[in-house]
Amino acid sequence: MDSLKPHIPNNSAVLVVRPGAVLVEQLQHTKSSVEGCTVAFELMERLGASDTLYDVVVVGLFGMEKNIDFELIQKSMKPSAVLAIFNGDHMSLKLDLLINGFCDTKLISETLMITKSSAHAFGSSSTIKAVPKVWKLDAEDDLDDLIDPDDLLTEEDKIAPNKSEYKCGPKSAKKKACKNCSCGYAEELAGAPPPEFKSACGSCYLGDAFRCASCPFLGQPAFQPGDNVKLAL
Repeated sequence: MDSLKPHIPNNSAVLVVRPGAVLVEQLQHTKSSVEGCTVAFELMERLGASDTLYDVVVVGLFGMEKNIDFELIQKSMKPSAVLAIFNGDHMSLKLDLLINGFCDTKLISETLMITKSSAHAFGSSSTIKAVPKVWKLDAEDDLDDLIDPDDLLTEEDKIAPNKSEYKCGPKSAKKKACKNCSCGYAEELAGAPPPEFKSACGSCYLGDAFRCASCPFLGQPAFQPGDNVKLAL
């Protein structure tokens, strides 16, 4: 504990994580060795049960702590509080402390490592102000090469198209069939009989549930093989 004293500020609230079995004399000696501070003792699994926050949390003072719950420890720490770990595996602890948000980790001696908690309280949050994405031109920018996009439009481009003129079928005002017309209207406009269709799967007449994704009969009712399906458009 002597190696930790220089890192404990005066009037600090110190929490020592103790094992389940420890002598009363050991607890009393630990409490008396830290002068000018209040010292409390608690089991690892009970950390965070109270609302009390501490300036210093000490782990492993009475022997190596195998299962360190960093989340429970952080719940008991004030912002920028000191965490002191005795008798730990320094190599693995450095990585664990970094992953759990601790900073300024230092190896004080062969048996002691100290670190600090985040400057923010555990579980705290803040609102991020959204910055509008606006492209601003500087005074020294050369504007001579800029083109006004409105100058690229003709008067005809500005007229909204009439959607009813572009429907496929006899109701189309422009009497125009779709590019991939499969209803036979393209052949009707051309004055040619509809092409004979040969089914590749043999299931076209059964209905949509049995038709391929590209089947020209999609959306049409089931029919008997050899029947010529005509739609009343």
